Amino acid sequence: MNTSVPKINKILNTIKIHNEELIDNYSWVKQKDWKEVILDPNKLNTQVKKYLDEENLFKENQLQDIKDLEKKIFEELKSKIKNEDNSVPKKDGDYFYAYKYNKNSEYPIYYRKNIINNSEETILDCEKKSKTHTYFNVASISHSHNHKYVAYNIDTNGSEYFSIFIEDIETKKTLSNEIKNTTGDIIWSLDNSCIFYVGLDQNHRPTKVFKHEIGSDSKKDLLIYEEKDPSFFCSINLSKTKKYLFIRTADHETSEYLFINLKLNETSPILFKKRIKKIEYDLEHHDNYFLISTNLDNAKNFKIMTSNEKSHEKWEEFIPYNKINLILDFILLKDWLIRLERAEGSENIIILNLNNKNQHKISFDEEAYNLSLDHGYEYETDIFRYSYSSPTTPKSIFDYDCKLKKKELKKTQEIPSGHNKDDYICKKIFATAHDNEKIPITILYKKGIKLDSNNYVLLYGYGSYGISIPSNFSTNRLSLVDRGIIYAIAHVRGGKEKGYEWYENGKLLNKKNTFLDFISCAEKLCKDKYTSPKKIIAQGGSAGGLLMGYIANERPDLFLGIIAQVPFVDICNTMLDEDLPLTVTEIPEWGDIKNDKNAFLYVKSYSPYDNIKKQNYPHMLVTGGISDPRVTYWEMTKWVAKLRENKTDNNLLLLHMNMTAGHSGASGRFDYLKEIAMEYGFVLKICKILS
Repeated sequence: MNTSVPKINKILNTIKIHNEELIDNYSWVKQKDWKEVILDPNKLNTQVKKYLDEENLFKENQLQDIKDLEKKIFEELKSKIKNEDNSVPKKDGDYFYAYKYNKNSEYPIYYRKNIINNSEETILDCEKKSKTHTYFNVASISHSHNHKYVAYNIDTNGSEYFSIFIEDIETKKTLSNEIKNTTGDIIWSLDNSCIFYVGLDQNHRPTKVFKHEIGSDSKKDLLIYEEKDPSFFCSINLSKTKKYLFIRTADHETSEYLFINLKLNETSPILFKKRIKKIEYDLEHHDNYFLISTNLDNAKNFKIMTSNEKSHEKWEEFIPYNKINLILDFILLKDWLIRLERAEGSENIIILNLNNKNQHKISFDEEAYNLSLDHGYEYETDIFRYSYSSPTTPKSIFDYDCKLKKKELKKTQEIPSGHNKDDYICKKIFATAHDNEKIPITILYKKGIKLDSNNYVLLYGYGSYGISIPSNFSTNRLSLVDRGIIYAIAHVRGGKEKGYEWYENGKLLNKKNTFLDFISCAEKLCKDKYTSPKKIIAQGGSAGGLLMGYIANERPDLFLGIIAQVPFVDICNTMLDEDLPLTVTEIPEWGDIKNDKNAFLYVKSYSPYDNIKKQNYPHMLVTGGISDPRVTYWEMTKWVAKLRENKTDNNLLLLHMNMTAGHSGASGRFDYLKEIAMEYGFVLKICKILS
């Protein structure tokens, strides 16, 4: 067995900024033509390729003794997924649209049923189209309003450069040539002759909105809107009434909308309300007015306002601000406004009758759970759809009749290998942070295990961009829980679990709250005898990988192991490189470290790559994707190389670089389970649970 530790050349590079120095011996790993590498990994520097191949081989050798266990876990994970499965059909006019998985298929088949004659036809066979690709991802699929055509987008290497294709549903004939370098957003014109889409610039930024006439050369597509500020990214959506195309342009704290009247076949967008720094708003349309969800007037948890179509810049109160309730999402129907709100960490659905202004609530009983709204296709309906799950309760999809106040269960997630929710216990407890804030922790464990200091815990954390980690159901984590490992989620600051201020208190010069909250959660689990130091495995991905990097440097004594998935660990170098896709738009999240010395010094003080020490580190498994445009391959490659240089222990340090995928890993519904099986195998190996 080849057990030699991989090594890579060091070439000193020093960046001087704000009278400080950033020393980086591995900066050369990022090559000048990195954009071409992300699109075509065959262009990777041969030395870097050799090193990554050696790291992957080293990881395989170090985990060789648990290969049978990995296979066992993979089969377990697979057995919890229904092999032949269907989505709940969505009604649009005379059709029900849905997708299904055939036996052993990795990718779905999109189809529809005619309501009148019950005939079924395939719209898009992803399983068939994926056969010539190692990676295959369809971000969205959109049928025309007359139900004759379908437009869809495909990414075939994980780089998130999507190509749009347009076909005749009946004949399967291609109607337009491939439209390259798009985000995947697709909106049809009302006369079904055109689509609108968002194009990516040379830095992978969504900055241009185009109109494409079906059958024409995409090089002649009409530019509808171009965002000139590189920190603002564009997206498009269709109003529920189908009257307006909305163009949203935003960074992480400011948003602005433009709109086009599709019924008048307009092509010149009208500005809805000019952007104001730190003011966010989202837009919908009713019959003769606009509905706006906004944080205007210091409404941090958002309120809802309205404006007349003709005087759309003048906004009036509609749903007054309630500082306790964070508005997460809303659906606007002809007679109803449905909003999803979170108060004190629990979510509820509020239904308002737009005609008589009466409202009622759908409440839920479990201690920790997750809700989401499905926006559907139709506007003139009394029915909306939502899904519910909890750590112990599989996902259930309901249709709710607002008029009758009745719910109808449409589908419950089936677990072929079996699942009894009463076999598990879910709790929500609170850790006290360094500044006395109460940090929620969701805990899931198998009924019957003795709660004492001898248990192993997998503690998951994220805490960035206002993204809340849901207390939802996952068949995957049961493979650990069934082996006696406690699964816990630390709902740290930087998310919105306790409102918008929870997010604000975990960003910019408050970012360290995220890291210290996670440490407080780990200490709370030890204090309450769920576990003890050196029996906790921490896990986080992307910006959650930044969290993993911090705790590895600052509190290695607490953790037995760390899984850092596509980790954002080289934050100083990344935020100084404005050519990278996300850097400019993320300044409101991390700070303008290029121009603000205080911001730079603060980020430098926690940047995982810049704070590696000569010390013992926990067992570590680090993952990456070679074509990832979000957290690029050199970040985790450099981090692992520098950790190898400095660590003073004999613990595992493993790098798994997926050489055929990007940020989200493998694309198939079973293929991606192999990476989870590897991660769980790593957990069980270091916990010495080898069955």
